[in-house]
Amino acid sequence: AGIEAYFAGQELDFSLPDGWKTETSTSVSAAGDLMAVDCLTEQFTSHLFDGIREFYLSSDLTCANLESIVWDKAPLGRNQVYGKAAKMNTSEGMLNRFWQDGAGINYFSTANNHCYDYGEEALFATLDNLDRRGALHSGTNRSQEEQDSVLVIERNGIRIALLAYTCDTNGNAYEKKYMVNEVRFNDETPDLSFVERQVQKATKQGADVIVAFPHWGWEFEMYPHRSVMETAHRMMEMGVDIILGSHPHVAQPMERYCCADGRQCFAVYSLGDFVSWHPLSRNSKLTYVLRFDLVKGTDADGTRVTRLTNLKALPIYILCREEQDGAYDCRLLPFCDVMNHPEAGLTGEEYADLPRLEQKVLRGILMPRKSAPVWKY
Repeated sequence: AGIEAYFAGQELDFSLPDGWKTETSTSVSAAGDLMAVDCLTEQFTSHLFDGIREFYLSSDLTCANLESIVWDKAPLGRNQVYGKAAKMNTSEGMLNRFWQDGAGINYFSTANNHCYDYGEEALFATLDNLDRRGALHSGTNRSQEEQDSVLVIERNGIRIALLAYTCDTNGNAYEKKYMVNEVRFNDETPDLSFVERQVQKATKQGADVIVAFPHWGWEFEMYPHRSVMETAHRMMEMGVDIILGSHPHVAQPMERYCCADGRQCFAVYSLGDFVSWHPLSRNSKLTYVLRFDLVKGTDADGTRVTRLTNLKALPIYILCREEQDGAYDCRLLPFCDVMNHPEAGLTGEEYADLPRLEQKVLRGILMPRKSAPVWKY
């Protein structure tokens, strides 16, 4: 389908045009799936963010996908009956690890295939847990009124709409359709009317930038399907400026897309795993975190607009090192540090796989030839 060549030729240059005058700016960072189960518990994650704190947690808006419920009435962790999809439940302690009293992740997309794992009560409890901490969230809702509203926040004078959707709920049926922002993205030609209505509402609420967090695509595939790419383009043409995708549990490439109206839009098809662990998927161990600025100002002709600029991507390695006593040391490390010091907790198999991850995955798929300045590697 020409997809590999298309992404290999991407230019991700979001430099500001000549004559641009900045009035105000705000910083945004984004990462993939928070599926804090298995060994990713509060006990084993004391140093989880140490290696990436400055890059990821120091921005004005820090985003990730909460791919789990947080409910004290269900068994914690990954719970699975043979032949059925697993159910995910994260502890409040791990939610505190993410939130860090407001100094950590401050926006959570909650629409994903695990958001209805334990039904209505668990979905509502998860939202209550986020609200008690003051965290921003979108994608699941307690009422029709909540779904009808659109989350628009202001950072340094820039109004940002945060929209979230999921392609399914693992077959878990629910009668109250307002509870989950479900859009069948993986259909060949999905109905995007709900997305379009929310984009229109965000525009009416004065959003300078519209960001969408779609949970879509196919798990463990390194490229998006052509139909997903076409859906992304449709979303951007209808007014979405930035797409930050999730679900495949592996990182996929980025795209700069020029809309018919001249807007330079940005799409990440999958940010991959983050605080999540799939040890049998070698490609899942390498992911990346994004950081960029949103700047409001005027072009040389006096047109007032908000742009994305200063895009940076930090490749990271998800390390879950098993200790001799059965404990784990789980942390997120810059991939360059792992390549320079591979003895830091990797198994022999993981160490042997590093050259493949660097050459085949990072340089061969995720890092287009013309995008080297974007990557902190």
